[in-house]
Amino acid sequence: MSVTLHSPRCALWSNRRVGVDRDLWRILVVDDNASSAEALAAALKADGFDARFALSGVDALHLIDPWVPHVVILDITMPEHDGYATARVLRRIARTRDAVIIAFTALGEESVRPEGLHAGFDGYCQKGNPPGALVHLIERLVH
Repeated sequence: MSVTLHSPRCALWSNRRVGVDRDLWRILVVDDNASSAEALAAALKADGFDARFALSGVDALHLIDPWVPHVVILDITMPEHDGYATARVLRRIARTRDAVIIAFTALGEESVRPEGLHAGFDGYCQKGNPPGALVHLIERLVH
């Protein structure tokens, strides 16, 4: 019997492009798991990005008042407002309407994609990928 292992993946879902120099990227990580959010934001900061994190969709909306991200990395499964609801709100706010939004979740792409596209996500990256895979996806969306 052979076993096929599915490796985590990242995928581009839209043709949205944000024109920002790589040295100026502002990236917001939104995840209700504090350890995951902090670790990813720290890894992105170590790569030279202005990265911050929020532990809920509501916290993210408060954070974007004084600081507007170019990229939002958004977990799907969160209490209160899940990633889909948060993405829909971000798309309605003028300040973040054109930001890149990436689903970053343990859920499989096939289960996230239909509602994710409807909510305004531009891409998907499954948790378990190294931060470099996520940065590569962002590079395809932000120039």
